[in-house]
Order: sequence, then C-alpha cells, then structure tokens
Amino acid sequence: MKTIPIDIEQINAFLKMKGEIGLKKETIVEYRRVLMRFRENLFPEFELKPDTLQYWKERMISEKKFSVSSINRSLTIINQFLDFMGERNWQTTCIPAQKKNVDFLKRKEYIRLLQAAKCQNQEQIYFIMKTICILGVSVRELPQITVALVQAGGGMISTDSKSRKTIVPAPLQSELLDYCSREGIKEGHIFFSQRNKDIHRTVIISKMKQLCVFADVKPEKANPRNLLKLYEQMQEELQEKVMHFMRQYYEKLLEAEDLLILGQTDEDWL
Repeated sequence: MKTIPIDIEQINAFLKMKGEIGLKKETIVEYRRVLMRFRENLFPEFELKPDTLQYWKERMISEKKFSVSSINRSLTIINQFLDFMGERNWQTTCIPAQKKNVDFLKRKEYIRLLQAAKCQNQEQIYFIMKTICILGVSVRELPQITVALVQAGGGMISTDSKSRKTIVPAPLQSELLDYCSREGIKEGHIFFSQRNKDIHRTVIISKMKQLCVFADVKPEKANPRNLLKLYEQMQEELQEKVMHFMRQYYEKLLEAEDLLILGQTDEDWL
C-alpha cells in the first residue's frame, strides 16, 4: 500500500512558497499550525495513507470540538499542501456548508457601485471603495493610506501591534495621486470627514447605500466588510493561479533535468 511521508522540510518548502507569492505572515503561521497538528496525528510513522485524511475529517466532525468552517479551513490548507507535493489524488472534499441567508457583494455589483459613484461625481466614496477592495484595508486602517504611502507605491500598515506590507498597484496609485491633486491634499491621510477627522464606518455605509439605487444593488450588500470579502476572494484566486503556474514550471524543469541526465539536451536549457 502506497504511503506519503509528511516531512517538516516539505512543510517548510510549502510555507516558503506561500510567503514568496504574498501570503500574510499571520496566515503562514496559521498554515504551519494546521499542518504540524495534522502531522502529529500521523505519529509515529508520519506517513499519509489513502484513508487517513478522510478518517481525520470524520473524527473532527464526531468530536464536535471545531466548527464546520474551522474544519473546512484545515482541510483546504492540507489539500493545498498535497497539491504542492503533486498528490492531488490524495485530497479530500470539504464538508458542505449549511446555506445561510448571507448575501455577499458580487464583483459585477461592485463595478456598478463604482460606475454610479463616478456618474454622481462622488469621488471620495469611489476611491474609498476602490482602496478597500484593491488594498484589502479595513476602515480602521484607512487613515494609514497617506499621500506619502501612495507616492511610494506602498508601505507598512499596522493594526493591533501587527504590521504588514501593502503594495499600491500603478493604476490605483495614478488615480489616487490625481484625486489628491484635484482636492489639494498635499500630505497626510487621504480620506477624512468635512471636519478633517477620520471618516467613520457609518458614513461610508450610508454613502454606499445611496449609490445602491443607481447601481441596482441590494442596500444590505453595501458595506466595507463585503468589499474586504471581494479582496480576499481575488487574492485566493490569484494564489491558486500562481501556484498552478509554478507547479507547471517545476514539472518542466524536472523533465529538462531528466533529459540532461540522458544526454538528450544541453545545460543551456536550464
């Protein structure tokens, strides 16, 4: 019976790759915790057998110590790790989530909100929505989006003693700098109230809801949390695509090495 050894070196290589494609440090810490906990369950052989992952999933369900979303999160991480190892056949399915009456904002609806803001000449809420959705910043972090940070093309964002690097894509950078120029904002944070104070979450929600009439979007969808959800979805999609291309490149590299060993190509290809 075939087994797959789960080595710490493999876990470290997987986490290193995740870090290189932009995964946040706190997310990598979570990935490591899940994978090491899973590996400990394989003691003493530290080998994955065909039914191990399914058994592990069923045991976590029966123990009722973890929520369905927590179990699915762990399974998703392990499945990504197996994909990295080229063992997709060993993956298992997540637990079907119970349907909730949660209506998330769709990307096409987000675009319509931006279009409505443009048509209504509501530049501030236009750029607030865009900044949250593209940079993944919360309302609390908006004051850290300063003229200097945008001019530099990015910088450090800190929240609750945690810091992360954010990069401002060139199109957004150009738009924000033009906006600052039109509004006479030469330094400091870009988004503020009429009294020159930090803009409040309720104000943002109110302005988004006003746009819903023109954008044909349900008002309950208009909130910063849904904008952050769109950001997270996009990041996950990008990471999956990058991982896919990296795996393809790695496989071609291995094929080239085999040809080199057999003397059927030269070293210049590598």
